[in-house]
Amino acid sequence: MASSMAKGVADPVVVAVAWASTHRWITIIGGSVADQQIQRVFVPPSDGSGSDVPHGADPAPPLNPARITGVASGFMTAKALFVAAEVGLFAAMPAEGATAPILAARCDLPVRSARALADLLVATGLLEHDGERYRNAPDTEAFLAGRGPLDMRPMLTYWDTVSYSTWARASVAFRTREGVRTDLTEAQIQAYESSVALVTAETAADLAGAYDFGPHRRVLDVGGGIGTFVKPILGAYPQLTATLLDLPEVVAVARDKVADDAVAGRLDLVGADVFVDPLPAGHDVMVVANVLHLFSPERNTDLLSRLRAVVAPEGRLLLVDWWRDASAPHPATRLGAGEFLMISGGDTYEAGEVAQWLDTTGWRVVAHLPLAAPAGLIVAEPIE
Repeated sequence: MASSMAKGVADPVVVAVAWASTHRWITIIGGSVADQQIQRVFVPPSDGSGSDVPHGADPAPPLNPARITGVASGFMTAKALFVAAEVGLFAAMPAEGATAPILAARCDLPVRSARALADLLVATGLLEHDGERYRNAPDTEAFLAGRGPLDMRPMLTYWDTVSYSTWARASVAFRTREGVRTDLTEAQIQAYESSVALVTAETAADLAGAYDFGPHRRVLDVGGGIGTFVKPILGAYPQLTATLLDLPEVVAVARDKVADDAVAGRLDLVGADVFVDPLPAGHDVMVVANVLHLFSPERNTDLLSRLRAVVAPEGRLLLVDWWRDASAPHPATRLGAGEFLMISGGDTYEAGEVAQWLDTTGWRVVAHLPLAAPAGLIVAEPIE
């Protein structure tokens, strides 16, 4: 570019200062300079009232690209949030707030880094800024500082260490409908299972209360992770015993998680691939929670057929998942559809789709019960 200008080549060279207060392009064409009115790229969104227009100035244009730049730069603020959780910034924030040097000392960061990180999070509303002091917003204090009713940091750890890099290959996943997540390390498996347990704990408690396990004797928890669903069931029904079935590497993590649990003596853990290995028989109720959304319709049909072959007579199949409502999709199902695709080519499914799978694999739907939104329970029995 510099050599072309030095030689006086007439090809246009545009220098765009998109955030300039003049709102102008500076265009150099053949040595001459011309001005054009442009729309700034980085501009605060207007509330539409006109109150953000200085007195005597021209009215703001009806459209601006603030939403586009906000969405497109979302990966930057997301990563800032992950880093803040990793270095313990929210937990280090005192109630009275702290300056950047104090945060830097508490989080072992350079002062300029602490200030830049905090400023990014102020823009999201997760931190508040008063003079030189920063403080946690109320929801940040409640859910990210480790001092409130719910600690969401395990989910941030998973999104940071696994999901973030996986979404870098999203184009391949959306084009092929194949998962792009690589094999996980033991630490990543723990991050994933801890995140799933956090997100589904309410649903698991709902299931134990919404369905009557009284008539049953033995539960098969398919894809049971670290026992998030089966433990509340066993806790509520002392007559039950159970088998937790998941991949061997997941079961290895689960053993440590349930070893000291009160229900450990009534819970067997089996490491196997549900699509390849023989499935354990002798269970009169099967729980398949948050599993179908990980796979394609074809693989789910295969799984339902395999379960039908080993279910006890008069047994029941309990399908728990984030069922998609086509008329008003829940925000979680919108995000989940993308995440499940990245993981293994899955999706969020409508209850009607699942009913068709069940019908073709020897099951009959007998109930559809709501759980903590957007989850629901589909109960099926084998067709004789």
